[in-house]
Amino acid sequence: MRSVLFIGCVLLTLFAVGQNDTLREVVIETDRINQPSVTYKVIELKIDDSKNLATVLQNSSGVYLKSYGIGSLTSLSIRGSNASQTQLLWNGFTINSPTLGQTDLSIVSTALVDKASVFLGVSSLSNTSGGLGGAIQLENASAFGSGTNVSFVQEVGSFGIDNKLVKLKGGTQKYSFSGGLVQRKATNNFTYHDISKQEKPLVVQKNAGFQQQEASWNFFYRPNYHHQFALKSNFRQSFRQIPSVIGSQSNGQHQQDKTGKMMMEWNYNKNNYFQKVAVGYFYDYLNYVDTIADINSKVVTNSLKSYYKGKYYLSDSIQFRFSVQGEKVVANSSGFAENKTQYRTSFYPEFYQLLKNGVSYTLSARKEVISSIKTPVTFALSSKYSKKKHAIRFSAGQNFRAPTLNDMYWNPGGNPNLKSEKGVLTELGYSFLHKGINVGITAYYSLIDNWIQWLPQNNGIWQPRNVKKVESKGLEFSLEYKQKIKGMELSTGGNYNLVLATNKQTYLENDVSAGKYLIYVPKNRALFFAKIKVKDFTLSYSQIYNSSVFIDADNRTYMPYFAPANLKLYYTVADAYNAVDMFIKIQNLYNEEYQVMANRPMPGRYLIFGVNIILQSKKR
Repeated sequence: MRSVLFIGCVLLTLFAVGQNDTLREVVIETDRINQPSVTYKVIELKIDDSKNLATVLQNSSGVYLKSYGIGSLTSLSIRGSNASQTQLLWNGFTINSPTLGQTDLSIVSTALVDKASVFLGVSSLSNTSGGLGGAIQLENASAFGSGTNVSFVQEVGSFGIDNKLVKLKGGTQKYSFSGGLVQRKATNNFTYHDISKQEKPLVVQKNAGFQQQEASWNFFYRPNYHHQFALKSNFRQSFRQIPSVIGSQSNGQHQQDKTGKMMMEWNYNKNNYFQKVAVGYFYDYLNYVDTIADINSKVVTNSLKSYYKGKYYLSDSIQFRFSVQGEKVVANSSGFAENKTQYRTSFYPEFYQLLKNGVSYTLSARKEVISSIKTPVTFALSSKYSKKKHAIRFSAGQNFRAPTLNDMYWNPGGNPNLKSEKGVLTELGYSFLHKGINVGITAYYSLIDNWIQWLPQNNGIWQPRNVKKVESKGLEFSLEYKQKIKGMELSTGGNYNLVLATNKQTYLENDVSAGKYLIYVPKNRALFFAKIKVKDFTLSYSQIYNSSVFIDADNRTYMPYFAPANLKLYYTVADAYNAVDMFIKIQNLYNEEYQVMANRPMPGRYLIFGVNIILQSKKR
């Protein structure tokens, strides 16, 4: 039955509907198919060619990053959720690890994608389940008729930092291409105070270097206004040493990651109908080694995925969307007794209507069929009221996250009887946009039941269990202001997030976490930035504030707040087509000593020098 469902999904991707010709722009509409309805709140990230996804998220959104250090494991928390409750998507496909349930954001680059978005709360349901906190979408887009654009970035800095990027993009009216190569490496031999010793001596961080390489190539072909074909790919490998906690001797720990993503895509348009059909192959390899403990853990997963997504305009104000997705995953892990195969099939209908009084609403549902796991049908409602400079949004819905393969099958400790985590999510937001001022405020609430957590059992073996019901509520505020004054361009703003995430109910006896705040979730997080441009010079300043976080279940021990700041100075030489940016970055400007994760030191002040060369040809 599971095989039939999967094959049926693949066959459905061949479906197409024909209508009369119109001049509706194919590229714009098909690119929107992977985006949530306009009634949802979406944050568009400001992509920086020299940064990884973790850094971009930290500098341009209100999410909280749990980092073990530069180049080390970095996970994400949105609205009090954990890392596995955030879904990462690449061109419409979920790319979270099937075994771990999450993605290490430190090894995901934003240099080789064209668009990055954060879908908060219920909006993540438009592409997949599991995003109890939200989802992040990375997309590669075509550039028909843009000519050719070549860019080269070189950065060097403290602690052996050496980052390189070569990127190409361009196209004619029928053909388009994009791609490039990224290399990032550093020794990370910075100094820090060893707080485990009474005299707190200054020591050098050891066994903390990393090397990362990434390549991406994307080809687009548009024979006419009705059809567009694409071949997209991304390959990445990473080797990194894993430093020990403060006061401990290095175990020679290191990890190697390799991923490959390839997909074929067909976009079709005819009159009021638009569709996107895609089939992809995904490969993931992880090898963790601890030389002292004699651990050599390997995980290999091979996934075949497909989807059909269609949008039909019943009128100028009414549209219907429908998607079918299929997935087959085969996992080979040294932690499993045997190879595991999992099938997933999902169905998603959505109805949208724009009313005459400026009110629009979206109704949607999702049903997933996952082998060996019981799943619910989820529903969502969102609405938006717009009038000139003002907009009000409301959304409410359900979501769930199925247990990972590690949760169910790890040997020893796997628990095949786990229930899926289930969440109820709602939010209300207001935004104002007028003359360079952009203000937004959102209040949200979520209640997640059957929260999965690994715990030690009486026999000493760790096992995942459905242990609690978590309540999360809070506020998100953002402000941005832009102004031109006598040849000077000024922009400033920031965001503030209040997160109150507590264990409202526990299913364990004598659970000290009952009624307590979740660990590693700051109640307050803020970001401030300012940028000023005068002629060829640009100076930018940014500072992040994270309040203290509890690091134990009964909230007796905490880590203090931290507020590192960064300063960046650009000098640009440019003509109509070409540009050269020379820059210097001062990271952790005030040389603050801090830790994001307990006993994992972060570097003090350090410098990065760089140049960005951009060469462009005329549009064709």
